[in-house]
Amino acid sequence: MLDPVFINFLIRIFGRESIHNVVDPTKISLKTYLVPIDIIKPHEGFYNNLVSEVLEQIISWGYLKYPIIVDSRTMIVLDGHHRLEALKRLGLKYIPVFFIDYAESYVDLYPIRKEIPVSKIDVVKKVYVENSIYPPKTTRHFYIGISILPSYIPLKHLINENLSYLPILRDF
Repeated sequence: MLDPVFINFLIRIFGRESIHNVVDPTKISLKTYLVPIDIIKPHEGFYNNLVSEVLEQIISWGYLKYPIIVDSRTMIVLDGHHRLEALKRLGLKYIPVFFIDYAESYVDLYPIRKEIPVSKIDVVKKVYVENSIYPPKTTRHFYIGISILPSYIPLKHLINENLSYLPILRDF
């Protein structure tokens, strides 16, 4: 079992100072916000062919079905690496993000690659201490007792940054 006190310690030490000066990470969790794309930190790589498929799907549908799932303390992407890269390729400055609190027990992590053992602490260390990322599809996050519902955000609104119904985090 992971020690939540130790996880909070790591996140305070390696987390983004700027986010802590602007908002209280515990107050933004379990909510969707429009966030500058350049503050989001992936912890895994992506497959180009899958990004191309996701990009084609987003364009053909005309909407983004799910926001990117991000830890509210560290800005680390937990789910949506391929969507994130697709949105970057569209040249978006702001993207919809659903924040969760990685230090909480409702977030669970399972390694997908048997040859790469990984934990929540490993993910934070990989991004902030080692300044690197895991190979694509290394981890799978589960959110116990939380359903992340589709938001169906129109692509034209993302391109025009016309999402006044979402709070925007700008000051970073």
